Amino acid sequence: MRGSKTLVLIYAIALLTQISASSLSAEKDPLFPEFIQWHVYVVNGLCNNQNLLATCKSRDDDLGTFNLSPGTNLTWSFRTNFFHSTMFWCSVSKEQDKASASFEVFWYDARLFNKCQWKNCIWVAKDDGIYLTDLDQNQDELRYKWEGA
Repeated sequence: MRGSKTLVLIYAIALLTQISASSLSAEKDPLFPEFIQWHVYVVNGLCNNQNLLATCKSRDDDLGTFNLSPGTNLTWSFRTNFFHSTMFWCSVSKEQDKASASFEVFWYDARLFNKCQWKNCIWVAKDDGIYLTDLDQNQDELRYKWEGA
């Protein structure tokens, strides 16, 4: 009996190792997103030479406040936690008219992962609002309107 338990344990470890290895090389693996190195970008796409003030954080990490000149971006990389509760959000404001927006930039959601192609979530602040770049469709989607504009 003891030998069969050991064999089952060895088989389980081998199977998990194979699954983990294949998920590391897979482009899309909804079962193991914690193995993926995620990148989030917050891009200043504002016109009229406007700066963008951006503050981004998670429950555990405060990334700080950044003054982004036109065409520049704030970016950071991370891996999700095992419990799939990793979430980041940002508050941004335009320098000239003080319009602002607060929004989630990363959360555990397969639809978001597909738009980000399971690697790069790109958020662009434009004159009329905040856009998420859908990399599969190669287009920007308006997700949030400016408040106080």
